[in-house]
Amino acid sequence: MSDITRIEERAIFRVLHISADYPNPYRDRTTTAIERLVLGAAKDAEGDFGEHIVVSLKRTSLPWNTSFVDCGITGGVRLFSYRYFGLPMGLGLARAMRRVARKIAQTLEMEDWEPDLIHAHKFAFEGIAGLWLAEHYGASTGFFVSVRGESERNVLIYKPYYRWLMRRIAFRADKIYHVSAWFKPAFNKQVSLQAAKERLLPNIVGNTAPDLPAVPANDRFVTVFHLNLRKRKGLSGLLEGFAKFHKSHPEIGLDIIGPGDEKAISAVNDEIERFGLTGTVRLLGGMNGKTLFEHLPHYLALTMPSLQETFGMVYLEALFAGIPILYSRHTGIDGYLDEIEAGFAVEPGNAAEILAALEALYQKNTFYRRAISSSSKLLHDRFDPARIISGYQYDLEQVCRKYSLGNTGS
Repeated sequence: MSDITRIEERAIFRVLHISADYPNPYRDRTTTAIERLVLGAAKDAEGDFGEHIVVSLKRTSLPWNTSFVDCGITGGVRLFSYRYFGLPMGLGLARAMRRVARKIAQTLEMEDWEPDLIHAHKFAFEGIAGLWLAEHYGASTGFFVSVRGESERNVLIYKPYYRWLMRRIAFRADKIYHVSAWFKPAFNKQVSLQAAKERLLPNIVGNTAPDLPAVPANDRFVTVFHLNLRKRKGLSGLLEGFAKFHKSHPEIGLDIIGPGDEKAISAVNDEIERFGLTGTVRLLGGMNGKTLFEHLPHYLALTMPSLQETFGMVYLEALFAGIPILYSRHTGIDGYLDEIEAGFAVEPGNAAEILAALEALYQKNTFYRRAISSSSKLLHDRFDPARIISGYQYDLEQVCRKYSLGNTGS
C-alpha cells in the first residue's frame, strides 16, 4: 500500500501522544483535559479516526520505583503508563526526557508501530522527548507541541540556558498549540514567533452548552480546587479579601469545594479561624462533575485568584453555569475572555483588589449574569468541544497528508 493511500483511507494514520497529565490506573488523580481531546479526536461520525497511542508519564525520584505498563485499549486509544526516573526541580531535565524518548522508541519498535505524527502535550517537558523522537523517525514525521503556560514559564525563568532547545522544538514543530492564551506573548518574545504554526487550543470542559442556566443567586460565593494546592490557588489572599468584605456584608458566605488530605484540611480550617471566618466559610469536600455542575449556577460567583494557572477549567465551568468569575490577571483563563463581561480580574494575593472584586460581583451580580447570558453564543462558539476536536482532527489529517504526499514525490 502506498503512503498516500495509507493516509486517504480511514483509520490508518498513526499518532503518538506524550503527556504527563493523562489519567492512567497507575498514577494519582490528574486533569482530564488532554484525555478529552485525545479520546474525542480518536473518533468521528464515521468511526475510528486514526490509530492513537498515549504514553502517560509520571516522574519518580526513586530509581527503583520506575515502571512501564501496557494498560491496553481505553476509549479506542492504546495507553501505556510510564513512571520514569527524574530528579526534582527539573535537574537534568533534558537528559531525563531523552531517556523517556528512547524507552518509547524501543517499545514502539517491539510493537512494530511507527508514528506518522507525534504530539507532545507540554512544550518544555514532553516537547524535549517529542523532538528526540521526531528526529529519530525522520523528516517525514509530523510534530505537534502544546504550550501550557505555567510549566513553560517556570522553565524559561529558572532555566534560561534551555531557550536554545526550546527554539529547536518550535522550529521543528508543525503546529504549536497555545493552551494558555495569557502566555502566548511571552512565548513569542522569548522562544519563537511563528504565526503560521500557532493557534489557541483551549481545554475542553464538560458542561458547555449554547443556552446557559438562569438561576437566582443564593447568598454565597464559591471557590473550587484541590486543598493540597491551596497556596498556588491563592486561598490566603482570597480569605483575607473576603474577611474584609464580610465586615460590611455579614450575611454573605463562602463555600470551598474540593478534596484534600487531612493535613490540607486542617491547614485550611486554621486559616479560616485565623481570619475570623469560622461558620461563614464552609468546607464542602470534593464533588464529582455532575454534582458540581448542579451546584454552580446557584452561587453569586466563582472566586479563585490563583497565583499560577495554566488554563483553569473551573473558570469556564462557572461561566457555562451562568455565573461570573473572580480570576487572576496574566494567568489561567485570562486572554480568552475578550469581548465578554465575565467578571473581575485581580492581582493574585492583593487583598484590596480582591475586596473590590467581591464588592463589584455582589453589587452588580445581576448585570454580570445577564452579560454572560447574552454572550452564550460567543462562549459556546469559542469553547464548543465539537469545534475544538474537529479543528484538531483537521490539523492531524492535513499534516499527515502533507508528509505522505511528500514521501510519494507528488
